[in-house]
Amino acid sequence: MENKFIIVALDDWEGLYYKNELISEGHEIGRSELIGLMKQHKVWDVDFKYLNKEGENIVQAYASMFNKYEEAKPYLE
Repeated sequence: MENKFIIVALDDWEGLYYKNELISEGHEIGRSELIGLMKQHKVWDVDFKYLNKEGENIVQAYASMFNKYEEAKPYLE
């Protein structure tokens, strides 16, 4: 996996993944939090992905993002 962050978003929730692991989630990954994590992990690239309706339903049912990015991938638009 490349040295980059991936933000997976749905209606009002975001999850930040690094090397397949969920490292932060919330209603919004704030700019200052993101910059701090980029400096900490020496990551300068960020991709944005969006969950489809099925993925949104799963996240809402569990009240949490997928723990691994690989688990979210089948539900990306």
